Amino acid sequence: MLRIFFLSFLCLAVSQLSWSQAWQISAPAGSEYAKVDKNGVSILPNGRLITPLGKQIMTAPHPYGLVLSKDGNIAVTANSGTNPFSVSIIKNVRSANPTVLQVPEGFKTDDGILEACFMGLAISPDNQTLYVAGGQTNKIFLFDLNTGKGKGSINCAAKNYEHGYLGDLVLSNDGKRLYVVDQIGFRMVVVNTETQRVADNIPTGRYPFGISFSPDEQRIYVANVGVFEYKPFTDLDPKNLKKTAHPWPATKYGSKEMEEGNAAKGIPALGSPNAPEAFSVWSYSPNGTSWKVKNKTKTGFLVGQMIEDFPAVGGSSPNSVAATDKYVFVSNGNNDCVSVIDIQKDTVVYTIPLQPDPRLGKLRGLIPFGVATSPDQKRLYVAEAGINAVAVIDIPSLKVLGHIPTGWFPSKLKVSPDGRQLIVTNAKGFGSGPNGGPNFKPGPEGSYVGSLMKGTVSVIDIPADAQLAALTQKVISNNFKFEQKPVTKNALSNIEHIVFISKENRTYDEVFGQHTNGKGEASLARYGLKATFSNRNKTQTLENVDVMPNHAALAKRFAMSDNFYCDADVSADGHRWMVGVYPNEWVETGTSAAYGGKRDLIDTSKAPGNWSFYGSAGSIYPEDYTEAGSIWDHLERNKKEFFNFGFGVEMAAAYSDSTMKYIGELYTINYPLPAPLYDRSSKIYPTYNMAIPDQFRADVFMKEFNEKWGGTNGKLPSVLTLMLPNDHGTRERAKAGYPFTQSYMADNDLALGRVVEFLSKTPYWKKMLIVVLEDDPQGGVDHIDAHRSLLLTISPWVKKNYVGHEHYSFGSVFKTFWNILKMPYLNQYDASATNLIDLFTNTPDYTPFNAVAIDKRLFDPQKALDPFDEKFDWKAFAESEELDRTETMQKRRAEDDEELKKAKQKNVKQKSTKPKK
Repeated sequence: MLRIFFLSFLCLAVSQLSWSQAWQISAPAGSEYAKVDKNGVSILPNGRLITPLGKQIMTAPHPYGLVLSKDGNIAVTANSGTNPFSVSIIKNVRSANPTVLQVPEGFKTDDGILEACFMGLAISPDNQTLYVAGGQTNKIFLFDLNTGKGKGSINCAAKNYEHGYLGDLVLSNDGKRLYVVDQIGFRMVVVNTETQRVADNIPTGRYPFGISFSPDEQRIYVANVGVFEYKPFTDLDPKNLKKTAHPWPATKYGSKEMEEGNAAKGIPALGSPNAPEAFSVWSYSPNGTSWKVKNKTKTGFLVGQMIEDFPAVGGSSPNSVAATDKYVFVSNGNNDCVSVIDIQKDTVVYTIPLQPDPRLGKLRGLIPFGVATSPDQKRLYVAEAGINAVAVIDIPSLKVLGHIPTGWFPSKLKVSPDGRQLIVTNAKGFGSGPNGGPNFKPGPEGSYVGSLMKGTVSVIDIPADAQLAALTQKVISNNFKFEQKPVTKNALSNIEHIVFISKENRTYDEVFGQHTNGKGEASLARYGLKATFSNRNKTQTLENVDVMPNHAALAKRFAMSDNFYCDADVSADGHRWMVGVYPNEWVETGTSAAYGGKRDLIDTSKAPGNWSFYGSAGSIYPEDYTEAGSIWDHLERNKKEFFNFGFGVEMAAAYSDSTMKYIGELYTINYPLPAPLYDRSSKIYPTYNMAIPDQFRADVFMKEFNEKWGGTNGKLPSVLTLMLPNDHGTRERAKAGYPFTQSYMADNDLALGRVVEFLSKTPYWKKMLIVVLEDDPQGGVDHIDAHRSLLLTISPWVKKNYVGHEHYSFGSVFKTFWNILKMPYLNQYDASATNLIDLFTNTPDYTPFNAVAIDKRLFDPQKALDPFDEKFDWKAFAESEELDRTETMQKRRAEDDEELKKAKQKNVKQKSTKPKK
């Protein structure tokens, strides 16, 4: 009770210091474009800056694991994808000239020595052997630390644990026992390193994520980051899912049916999100030759607990653990705080808030991740992944002393044995930079955004306490631009209705690279105007075709940006960002591994956590929910009406084929849907399913719109969300109306044009804003940054034929929405973004928009719609491709790279034959 009182008091106290209406926050980037500057200031896609302290050492993408040898001379990172899955052995890491050995070398994990890795690392006491947790392989791999050569593996499979996902691990001081958490097996695996066999399997909570010893090794602490053990519906017939799978998600989050289930409907019970197995830290004490659970401690805020003026939507997400003789420190990824557990009492005695600036008030977004203590147990260091910093905490007083700037998304950290240096892994390093254009020189990793997101290790001389004030200010200015000025009325006050349209996977250059008002690269505009292209087998070629003419017409008539970036790399994190849920450590670590093809659902697995591997499905799940929740929760608690068409209802392990013209898929697992979304979503609009034309989605939208809000049928909600996903593209299907990959872009383009034309001819148009975004940029290339993407603003109240140059991100869009609706901000990402006001005008133009016709050789909309006649033979219609299937995306990316290369060579050859002027 004291802990709960303290947390509530803290939030109330901070809110009194919260920035007033006079404080304006925007992105520090201003009008600068994203860039990588390893020797200066890098500008991230989200408009924030990074100026990492210390020496920077490059690694493969996403180093989410780190270990330091006892002498402090060798650091090893576990690089968890996208490609390659590898370890980086950094020798003489603290010297001026460290050496890096990557195992395996190159950019593919294909030599069989290391099949996969995930976070967990340990070095034997004699510095001869490296232990690597192998993720979904259910193995621990061994390497010679000096040469990097493989020394075999330890299979952790056992009865009832045939499948596992091995993550964080610790090694006993004598080197004889390894303790590794199995995220999907809900177990701690004890391995005898002398016999190289599993000695024991100890139960844990749900999705154990972090593990640590007490200094005397008489306790082990495991942080459980999960919520539920998801289960299939009990009334399914695996041989006939088409008839037995459910036509809609079964339960809403927080409902009685979610917790207790409903046997008559085949719905299994999930229990309480506040169960001891969820969002908790379990302590273990020796029990003869084994270990037993001593206590189960809840950390941070409970689900449903009041956070100043609303109940917490998500749980605390405890993820990493470090211990001293007196305390255990736990980072709560969703609550921006560290829980302090007294070792003797085995209970939380204090909570350390990490907010770097009181003007941010209760807004979350720091994402505390890795934790480490100094050898003298006087300092605690916390990786603040959300603000690219490390918090420095004085352990005797339990007070935050300051913050140190790092690279992008610091994940794990260690303190050197002499206490003088910090070694920090930055999972996203400096960012991706460009992945196309005349000045881009692709390396062996190619141009795929996930492969370009290389990590870094920062080696930092720990600053004196007197230096921390200046460093903290640097962290603040890197993330937030505060200005004190009055709030004035602007064009946003003329808008009452927002239509938010989500599309799939495109970059700015491939659609708008030819736009003369923007900073584009015309050679990359493969989906622009006057394009020439062939189908995949080169049997048909079209020349001078306008692939996406409605996009071009909308950009010319209304306003867009050439400096907008997706915060996401791929759809898995993109669909979180698109609904205001910034990805926490659970999502980020799982996403990179999944897109590397090493973290997938196994349909035959009996592991209790197997169904938590969501991959690229376009929904959010209870483990993802941040403290304040999504835009759906935010709109509901602020009493703003909304209605949803297809957003956020595409669940993992769903069954879909080309016959599902309504909804787009059938459901097999009891994943609860956010309650506000469950109640306000179309039950007929198709979610992601590439077998369904966007023309049909447009038809369904217009029909349902007229039924609900046409004529005198009622008032249009404040917000409509709408998914038009077919610019994702998939394999060519000439018989279904898609003879080229570009045909999907044309389908999407025409559907967008038709929807805008329809909306612009409704009575609501005069007070409407339509915003069009991509969920991520992974399908394309761009000469500024691989994350740069499309942003179209469509309204009578936006400037004509205008290209804005302010730096925008997803947060910019949400910030604008909240400004229009007169709502508070949801989290630090929308609060600190630059809003879209530059794109607006006080002089409206109410003229409706008229959609532009598509070249029927490229895409015949009627041919695509014909299969939706009930008499049509569905067997002739190809099945849908899974969203962002990794192998398909990588193959398509390679094919696209080859096409662009040939086009570039052809262009150069043509130029060389032209007479000089």
